[in-house]
Amino acid sequence: SSAALPAKRKALSEFRRSLAACLAGKASGPLFLALQKARKDQDLSPEPLRRIVEGVASDLKPVRFKTFHDLHRYALRVAGGPGLSSMEIFGFKDVKHRAYAENLGVFLQIVNVVRDYREDLAAGRQYLPSEDLQRFHLRPGHIEPGNSHWKPFVEFQLDRAWGFLEKARRSLTQKERGGLPTAEAIAAVYVKLYQKLRNHPSGILQGKVRLSRTDKLVSTLGAWLRCRHWRAHA
Repeated sequence: SSAALPAKRKALSEFRRSLAACLAGKASGPLFLALQKARKDQDLSPEPLRRIVEGVASDLKPVRFKTFHDLHRYALRVAGGPGLSSMEIFGFKDVKHRAYAENLGVFLQIVNVVRDYREDLAAGRQYLPSEDLQRFHLRPGHIEPGNSHWKPFVEFQLDRAWGFLEKARRSLTQKERGGLPTAEAIAAVYVKLYQKLRNHPSGILQGKVRLSRTDKLVSTLGAWLRCRHWRAHA
């Protein structure tokens, strides 16, 4: 709620200060002492951690992205940041693994904002670019499920997302991807969600497009089996 925003901003400001102290090796409190130890043990870079905080900060004010550049920058923070940190925890810091993490993160985030369009708009957040909405003759807040322009608009956004997934996949060999079963499982779940969104674009406007537990389980298991196969037959 808007009444809670000042408290959230204050908490984030305190978190920033604590994170800065942690990155300087002067952590205090159990959370940041644990993070300081993890940074040392895993040799984690500070930049992805800062990205995450910047992404959170951008959500504490009304959001109205005008261009895809705005959305892309946001995705690199809120999804690319965790992805890069995860890669480092898995033991990879090379350019191609970073490209995999960032592009996969952008894919995940675009799919997320397409799925959550209605809920985000109700909360004062328009992540899908105004330039795209205008191109497809759509007005935020005035789109009915039967609008003929909505389906091609959703397909355009999802096609863009898929391009980032393909970039991620091209960054690594199958054997290398096979060594990242957690990331591949997350990707598989979102591919399933991507397919559901394409098949039921009007459901997005009703907040009804979600994956069942079975969908998630089957997608995760399939990814795990593929990773085993890739590692065994590389």
